[in-house]
Amino acid sequence: MAKMTLGEMDIFYTTQGNGDTLLIFPDNLHASAAYTQEIACFASRFHVLSFDYPGAGRSSRQLTYQDERDYDLWNYYADLGCHILQNLQIDTCYVLGSGFGAWAALHFAGKQARLHHITPQAVIADSFLSTVDARTLHRTLDMREHYYVRRAAWLAEQHGPDWRQVVDADTAFLRRLADHGGYAFPDGILKTIPCPVLLTGALQDLVTPGIAADYARISAHIPTCSLFLVHSANHRYGDEHPLMWTAPDIFRSVVSQFLPYSARLKRDLNENQGFNRPGPA
Repeated sequence: MAKMTLGEMDIFYTTQGNGDTLLIFPDNLHASAAYTQEIACFASRFHVLSFDYPGAGRSSRQLTYQDERDYDLWNYYADLGCHILQNLQIDTCYVLGSGFGAWAALHFAGKQARLHHITPQAVIADSFLSTVDARTLHRTLDMREHYYVRRAAWLAEQHGPDWRQVVDADTAFLRRLADHGGYAFPDGILKTIPCPVLLTGALQDLVTPGIAADYARISAHIPTCSLFLVHSANHRYGDEHPLMWTAPDIFRSVVSQFLPYSARLKRDLNENQGFNRPGPA
């Protein structure tokens, strides 16, 4: 991994492959090391970039800009992603985010990229809800303890020996958010996303109840949007979240079809054509 200093924090990041850049925003619970398989898979066609959020992975534990984090954590992560790209002299990219990372990816495409003069080519947002009320968010956090028991070694590999403090700090932040009513992704940002968006997920995912109705609602706001939902990931241990990991072959196949399609669609849209093209098979 490499590192750069942003806002007096050391931010570690990883890159692999050549070609157009694909930026992966991690889920809150994870670091970039969790996406090793996705990075290796997409590096055959892209220059894949991911990074460890401040306070997680190998990045600095000391946090700055606490007011921005408290205002909207995922907008803050999107802004941070833009600064990393700028430091690497990258001004255009594809974006992928899963779980809470999907919120960061959408903030990036709908707001922060424009503010930093970066061109988003397409977004893949996996296994999330645009609006999470207090009850749903608390229930999701209640499931985390079971996840810790099964994945303690993996979380330690990502974050180091203080992994429990890292994930507990994130859980505490999200509990406070739930106590204040939850989180609603701003519709206004969805409406300004200038590139094609693919929403993916599983209907039986307990973390995303009502995902079909939610995706249907937000797809009406996103100017160019495709959906892919499975009934169940059919994971051998019954896991359903996120689709990226519980049904990786399906997810990668759909994304591999969408990315070249999105490039053609964006080109057509720039020429004021292709508004009625069908989505990927």
